[in-house]
Amino acid sequence: MKELPLKVIADAMGGMVLRSGIDIGIRRVSRDSRDVDDHTLFFALIGENNDAHKFIPDVVNKGCRNLVISDESALEPVKDEWITAILVDDTTKALQRLAAWYLKELDITVIGVTGSVGKTTTKDLLYAACSKKYKTGCTKGNYNNHIGMPLTILDFDEDVEVGILEMGMDKYGEIDFLANLARPHIAVITCIGSAHIEFFGTRENIMKAKMEITNYLRPCDTLVINRGEDLLTPENVRGDYRVVSSGWCSTDDFIVSDIKDNGAAGMEFDLQYMWSKQHFVIPAAGRHNVFNAAAAAAAASQLNMTLAEIAEGMSNAQITGNRLSFKHSDKRNIDIIDDTYNASPEAMKAAIDQLMGSAGGRKIAVLGDMYELGENSRKLHLEIGSYAEEKNVDLVLGVGPLGCIIADAAGARGIAFENKEELKEGLEKYVEEGDTVLVKASRGMALDEIVEFLMD
Repeated sequence: MKELPLKVIADAMGGMVLRSGIDIGIRRVSRDSRDVDDHTLFFALIGENNDAHKFIPDVVNKGCRNLVISDESALEPVKDEWITAILVDDTTKALQRLAAWYLKELDITVIGVTGSVGKTTTKDLLYAACSKKYKTGCTKGNYNNHIGMPLTILDFDEDVEVGILEMGMDKYGEIDFLANLARPHIAVITCIGSAHIEFFGTRENIMKAKMEITNYLRPCDTLVINRGEDLLTPENVRGDYRVVSSGWCSTDDFIVSDIKDNGAAGMEFDLQYMWSKQHFVIPAAGRHNVFNAAAAAAAASQLNMTLAEIAEGMSNAQITGNRLSFKHSDKRNIDIIDDTYNASPEAMKAAIDQLMGSAGGRKIAVLGDMYELGENSRKLHLEIGSYAEEKNVDLVLGVGPLGCIIADAAGARGIAFENKEELKEGLEKYVEEGDTVLVKASRGMALDEIVEFLMD
């Protein structure tokens, strides 16, 4: 962030300066007591299970003397006379107010990205594209909530020209809150899937929540939709803003054609916009990522970028880990598709497609529980097992209560394991040299442990 005096920061947050030490200027903010220095402003956030006020002595001992607190008594153990403390009503809300204020201080185009599946990869591709022409900042990792997004914004340099903000949610109002804070000029919705359907009941309700990203768009702003599925159509997303679509249909604004799957190396495709046609090569595996790239290209084009510039930028994209990441175990002589970051029915099917399109010998899918599917959970896990059988996966190794449902639905191809320890024993028995093994489940299953086991 650009260097700011503490008095300016206090005013922006609506806080009161309790102690006034030496104001050396703030260059960064942190909520992590382990990640501070003398130019850091530490926010003592209060969560469901933790109150960071108790770490203030540790923070001061590390040389950070600039604090945002909501509990004045937290300063009592600290005798350092050079401390500057800003008292606010709520440290989380103060962080959010500061981020909203800071964003308005920047001369920046904001792009918001949401969707049930693919938003992080779309963000990664969009960042690579925009960085070709502009100083660009973006969400790091999965900092896509009411705390992560303000921290991302406050990490932007003062000369940043484009800010790409990923927006996640699991209930109504969360996207609205983030969109109100960010006020995007361009919004992207990648798809409407079944993730978090436990909290919404239907995909139509999920779409309603995702569409909150448009609540603050103006007539000069743009909504980009990926028309690769049924709900995201220009008719369904109309509003007082421009709508741009990407997909494989001849009526889309950005039209995908000639897709080529290069396995671990990624994907190739052609993208046409009006009279211009460009060949793309992206380091993101999976047919679904072609359409994520097309949506990202549609968004980047709103910044007066040519398709050639966008394609060149995307060719060097760095894709966030554990998403269709290809690895090779020299010890076992097997290929591993690590897609352990998260899972939804749509993402599971896309991963199975990628597995079956990969080179090599037998195809084995290690599939675990998909969370937050509510009353549809059993049905959707059965669908995944049936889909794996239909696609002729050689072995479906299901782990966990719901993963076992997948294995059962896969018929003779399926083998169920109650837990990861049993699964490890099964892997030793069933995995052979030359196999390709997909590992996927919701993040809470922590199947990255299985990837590490296969790699060792």
